[in-house]
Amino acid sequence: MSDRNDLIEIYGAQNPDRRGDVIFVHGLGGDALSTWHPQERRDDDNFWPAWLGQDLSDVGIWSLAYEVQPFRWKGNSMPLVDRATNSLDLLDSYEIGDRPIIFVTHSMGGLLVKQMLRSARDFGKWEAIASGTRGIVFLSTPHSGSVFGRFPRPGSPA
Repeated sequence: MSDRNDLIEIYGAQNPDRRGDVIFVHGLGGDALSTWHPQERRDDDNFWPAWLGQDLSDVGIWSLAYEVQPFRWKGNSMPLVDRATNSLDLLDSYEIGDRPIIFVTHSMGGLLVKQMLRSARDFGKWEAIASGTRGIVFLSTPHSGSVFGRFPRPGSPA
């Protein structure tokens, strides 16, 4: 799992003439790099975001790293809205939003991106990120919630 908040450059991110950005966003139990590898092969030859960069050399490929825990009482978990605004500040610091954006999300990463876009519109500070978003790929995103959300919290009546 990620233990830091960062935007990791995968391919082409330093190209000032790039025509867009693709940002991968992991979910629960994953991290910015291992989520996008096959489980049995964690080497650079099997890292498909890099393949995308090789095929689209004029596009910046990134992966958002953030800490996410399945339970609120474990680790440095924070509410989704706060995680979204922190992520928006991070993207803004890398000038994401100056070009078209496509997000590729897994699991809770999809919920995070939806909240990021909602917050970007609501607060206006990150309007360029919201208006620059051209697409979102949702992989296993629990749009209607998860069965895990129905487990009782520690200390609450069952």
